[in-house]
Amino acid sequence: MLNIQVYQIDCKIYLMKNVDLTQMLYEISYFIDLGLGKSEKMLEFHKRRGFKNYVHSGFLELEKDKVYKEGKIYTFSIRCVDEELKDYLLQTLGDISTGTLKGLTTTVKLIPKMYIEKLYLLTPGLIKLREGYWKGNINFASYEKRLFENSIKKAKMVMGENFDENFALYNHITMLNHKPILNRYKEIALLGDKFELLIADNERAQQVAYILLGTGILENNTAGYGFANYKSGY
Repeated sequence: MLNIQVYQIDCKIYLMKNVDLTQMLYEISYFIDLGLGKSEKMLEFHKRRGFKNYVHSGFLELEKDKVYKEGKIYTFSIRCVDEELKDYLLQTLGDISTGTLKGLTTTVKLIPKMYIEKLYLLTPGLIKLREGYWKGNINFASYEKRLFENSIKKAKMVMGENFDENFALYNHITMLNHKPILNRYKEIALLGDKFELLIADNERAQQVAYILLGTGILENNTAGYGFANYKSGY
């Protein structure tokens, strides 16, 4: 764990067309994907199956009418745990244009290792089921099981080791939305949820929680789902 570092790349973009809130994550994902496509190695990374271990936020600025405006500058963040990916995105995204988003500048900072009291989602967490949205298809215990298993798989991949899974990752989960949060991916409507986790006071839970800041929580993280912020304690 000592050599694991979560990086945050902040990217300023110029908006060339209006973007509705429900399309925001898709537009940012497409922008990042176009950047990854500029390198044969990164394009191969982009196309491979499995966890990519990066996640992006939506625009950090808020628009009251939920429409991001042509001609304005906005900022979003990408987090990752891979130094090579961090360096590539930092050097590349300032020169990318999709016709909707035009890159301007990128900066990077380290997310410090600290005691994490709480993780809370800034973009919805997503579980993909063949039947659609999870409510009405699986119970909450199954939802939590999937959340735990997904988190452990990512942590083991990042840490490069197996470990005993007999520990509590969090003491309490609180759902923050009263109805599903809709975002669009191309022509598909995806429904997710925002929640907060009170992270357990044990070493393994703290390690996993820190990693989740860089990989995202639950599924479709490269599309912007499961981007979390934190509250530190002590």
